[in-house]
Amino acid sequence: MSVEYATFIHATEDYNKVIRAIENLVPPKLRERKNVTIEETYGHYDNPIRIVKISFRNPEYAYQALMWLWGRLLDIDKAYLIRNLDLHIDEKMKFYMRLDKQDAFLGFCRLSSGDDVIKVRFSFKGSKDAIRDLLKNF
Repeated sequence: MSVEYATFIHATEDYNKVIRAIENLVPPKLRERKNVTIEETYGHYDNPIRIVKISFRNPEYAYQALMWLWGRLLDIDKAYLIRNLDLHIDEKMKFYMRLDKQDAFLGFCRLSSGDDVIKVRFSFKGSKDAIRDLLKNF
């Protein structure tokens, strides 16, 4: 099991605030152990964009991250993810969540279907049913 957090930092955004938003979604005990990568790229109109990724390849850290995030989600978001698991997990057993970047900066954890999000991807071994059972039992 592993986890990766990823988001875009647009030229109009404060780099430190976006990093803080991502860190707010990482369990406090793991924030100092994070692995950060930054890719510099350009948007449609040649505007600079950074793609920031924070990852944990250690299965124990990924499990802690999942438990911590799941515990902070609203019950309605949890129910949505369990009910629509097929939309949030692919054939390689990667479970995806899109979390609101502004809410994350404020310390909240909420699903979002918008563009200004932090994407969180958990990689699992096992079946969709096993993942569904895991999420239901948190």
